[in-house]
Amino acid sequence: MISLASAALALLLLQVVLVALAAAVRPSANIYLTIVIISVVTTPVAVVSDTILLGQTLRQDGRAFMALINLALGGFLFHFMTLPDRSVTLRILVELLMAPGASLSAEGLRQRYSLRTMIASRLDQLTAARFMEVSADQRITLTRKGLWFGRFVTTGRKLFGIASAN
Repeated sequence: MISLASAALALLLLQVVLVALAAAVRPSANIYLTIVIISVVTTPVAVVSDTILLGQTLRQDGRAFMALINLALGGFLFHFMTLPDRSVTLRILVELLMAPGASLSAEGLRQRYSLRTMIASRLDQLTAARFMEVSADQRITLTRKGLWFGRFVTTGRKLFGIASAN
């Protein structure tokens, strides 16, 4: 019998492989829409493959849980691949939402969320999480953890044909 974690990993790998194939076949297609479609399309597979994945036939609630896991994994994949390009976009939306009348001038937005404050905040977070180090002369260097994670994300983005939005 395979564990639920192994079954979830198999479902995630299926989605990753299908998204990579779709990106290779249609490189100009919207990768984010592709991820959503594949997540939805593979859900019936997750529902009926209980015997293959778990070694037992599940009841209706167990199959519904497998469908939910598959969709959640698709959501994870979507979020993981979009996060590097979308965090600034989301922050801009939040700043506008919190402004009086949900409106700001470009200068007002820059005062609330400038490139300088964004970079300083990100550097502090990455240093605290030990993804990088900042030397006394302000030189920024990736740690072993930062190198590994950077390669991991970059590989996924290359696999799916995602170029930077900048």
